Formats: sequence, C-alpha cells, structure tokens
Amino acid sequence: MIPGVLDPASLPNGPAPISVPADMRSLLISGGRVVDPANGLDGVADVLVEDGRIARVGPSLRVPAGCERIEAVGQVVCPGLIDLHVHFREPGQTAKETIASGARAAARGGFTTVVCMPNTQPSIDSASTVALIQEKARTAVIRVEVSGAMSKGIQGEELASIGSLAKAGVVALTDDGHCIQNNDLMRRALEYARQFGLPVMDHCQDYGMVMNGVMNEGLQSLRLGLRGWPSAGEELIVARNILLAEQTGTPVHCQHMSAAGSVRLIREAKRRGVPISGRRVRITSRSPMPASPAAPSSGPRMAPNWPTGSSGDIRCRSGRPTTRISR
Repeated sequence: MIPGVLDPASLPNGPAPISVPADMRSLLISGGRVVDPANGLDGVADVLVEDGRIARVGPSLRVPAGCERIEAVGQVVCPGLIDLHVHFREPGQTAKETIASGARAAARGGFTTVVCMPNTQPSIDSASTVALIQEKARTAVIRVEVSGAMSKGIQGEELASIGSLAKAGVVALTDDGHCIQNNDLMRRALEYARQFGLPVMDHCQDYGMVMNGVMNEGLQSLRLGLRGWPSAGEELIVARNILLAEQTGTPVHCQHMSAAGSVRLIREAKRRGVPISGRRVRITSRSPMPASPAAPSSGPRMAPNWPTGSSGDIRCRSGRPTTRISR
C-alpha cells in the first residue's frame, strides 16, 4: 500500500468496494496465496467477501449457505495494484487509447487504481480538463485518478494554475514526457505543490546534455556513428531534484530512471531523509538494448525516451528498491 495521497483510502472518492454481481451476496476465494503487505499477510488462506467487501481472511473459513466459491489454488490473491504512471490518451488521442479501454486493460492486469499522466491534447493544465477526465472516469471499471501539469501546456515556461488543479482533485503534479529546465521555475513549482500537499513526479532529462541522442553514449554509439545520450543527462536532473526536495520538503518522484548514478544519488539522499524516490526502468524481452551490438536491428521506432544504459546501469537497477513513495 502506498502511503499519502496515493493511498487508495486517501484519494478523493475514498476506497472502492469489490465489484460483485447484485445477486451474489457472498463470495469465497479459496486456497490462494494471500499477499497483503499492509497487514503482514503472505500465505495460503481463504478470503470471504460479503456485500462487496472483504469480511474475513483465514485458513479454512466457514461460509454461509449458498456462498459462491472461486478456487484460487496456485494463484496470488492480493489488494488491487496501483499504477502511478499510465497514458490513457484521452482527450485528444482516442485512436490510441481511451479512458474506458485503458481501464479495462488495467483491470485485466490486476490494477484497481491508476494515475493518468497529463501529456494529453490538450494537456491537463486546467481545472476544466481535469473535470472532463473525471466525468469519463465515473463509468470506468477501476478508479482513475488524474495528475496535473506543472507548467502551462507542459512547455516548462510558465507555471500552471496549481491551486486550481489541486482544488479540482489532481493527486500529483508532473510534466511527464518533458522536463522543466529552468531550475527556479522548478523550485517554485515544488513550493506551490507543498502548499497544496501534492507530490511531484519528474521526467529527468537535461536537454543541453542529451540533445538528439538516440542510444546510450559509449563505444557502441561511437562505432555506429550515432549521437549518444550520456547518463549525466539524467543524473544532473536527479541531483537537482534531490536538492530542491531537500530545500522545499516537497516529495519528488523521479520517473523511469535508467542510470546507475541516478539510483545511487537517490539511495544516498533517502538515507539523509530527503523526500525523494524513483522508478527504475525494467528491462524486459520487449525492451530495446541500445548499448549492445544488436542496437541497429531494434530500429529508431523501438527506442524509449531514455537511454537503456550499460550493463553496469542494468545491474545497479536490479538491486534494492528505491521506489517507495512517501509524503
């Protein structure tokens, strides 16, 4: 469970009941591995649901007559997962995704709460756009929360109306996909966020360093004659965010980090009590590996908007977690 404003119990609409058909008054999920870190549970047990809410958890539960039963042997039963970073592309790009279709996909993966990023068309930098998304979200199969842009049009030049966004019900601020380069503007954004109790999530990218880089900077980029993206282009912004989080007291979450240096900086800052956290890039079978000799076969359309990094970066990212979000 994620504490603070990103805890489902503290979100504007409160915790949602489990969706149970009207004619099903009780449901037993039997024999699954129940994982609930908030209550220290991790073991085989039954879960009894009555009137859409969890009534009891324990081994070999006695249930009322006529109780519906789901056998979950070999399956994991856990609280709904939360995704803090989704792109449902509505408004403006509904050919790619809508709130309804994105919510259905999230539910199939076990996610019951998601936070939409604001880089839509138009961007989510006004209370009216927040209200539009909230209206669409009312009919979604899961809880859909909204993050607001820090700057107008996520252009990084002028602050958005953060007070209005907070009043409208956003749960975080971010210019996701873009990074505010003006350090004073970023400081003022964090100061406003602190006033309204909102965490900030940042896409860490120093434009002067990364420029038009298309792969991780190193020997392979030199051999291929491709513009490299140095890890320092990410680490400089992570270091800035640590300093500003320490100065303002505003929680800052660094999104999709890929450099080992970024992870080390955040771990060191967290030990000092700085309200900083980060999400590491997960390398999967679908991820491009631009630092490898196979990079050209991936093609430019396969490249993400961050350097995948060297093998040393990947080893560092596979270590201790740095992603706990706090207020």
